[in-house]
Amino acid sequence: MTDFLTIDGHRIACTEAGASANPPILFLHGIMSHRGVWTRTIKTLQQDFHCIAIDHLGFGDSDKPKDGDYTIAKQAERALKVADHFGFKQFAIVGHSMGGQIATYLAASLAPNRANKLVSVDGVVTGKLSHRAQTLNRSLIVTGEIIPAIYKLAIMLFNSSKPFSCWGFKVWFHKPEDLPFDSWKLDRDKAIDPANAYSTPKAWRSLNATNLTFILKNIPVPTLVIFGEQDGTVPVEQAHIFKAELPSAQFVMIQNCGHFPMYEKFDEYIAPLEAFLRKT
Repeated sequence: MTDFLTIDGHRIACTEAGASANPPILFLHGIMSHRGVWTRTIKTLQQDFHCIAIDHLGFGDSDKPKDGDYTIAKQAERALKVADHFGFKQFAIVGHSMGGQIATYLAASLAPNRANKLVSVDGVVTGKLSHRAQTLNRSLIVTGEIIPAIYKLAIMLFNSSKPFSCWGFKVWFHKPEDLPFDSWKLDRDKAIDPANAYSTPKAWRSLNATNLTFILKNIPVPTLVIFGEQDGTVPVEQAHIFKAELPSAQFVMIQNCGHFPMYEKFDEYIAPLEAFLRKT
């Protein structure tokens, strides 16, 4: 079920699935993304868990105020208020990419007494993305902040040409050409939505400025790190940093997989995730 919550005076879109009596999970998406990335994951888990996936302020179907605060810390505070709205005293957090960064910040610093499990899926640790993401992809974002109309042109180009789209989104997938083109159309549209022209650059700057390396050791809860070995967005070295700083974390590296294991290697991603969440 899709609903809109009012958090800090702004509308935050969320998807709710599963009985409220079930153990709660809060799902957090990455930069230039949306809550829909969790659709198949939630369908698998909703029978036994109370699943809440949100669109961060500035993304998806949530409000996108031009003067919004899109820092990692503020997005984490809003996520915690969503948990408060649903009455979650303790809950598991599953975050992808920037959402993994937000989830890790929540568990390590903001609310270590509220999180009971943490899952980081190709999550950002040091704040540094790959060279290609920081140069080629961010160039589009910087240009779009100055000339928002560039997003409309990008949508037209990326949706009309599969080869061009696969080249442009190479940072997302190990082999984008192997995925049905229409299966990730919504993701392309949400990534380059003209309404994101002001939120994405601000979020990206905060992502780059937020290094979590030195607080990983403070995470007090069971932690699972899932990473695609061919991730073209978050350097795979950051997964190893996470493991080095938090040796107790469970570590799953998926072969022949890019930044979105929930799309490219669903079975290899969902099995350890489900086992981890079910473990008491």
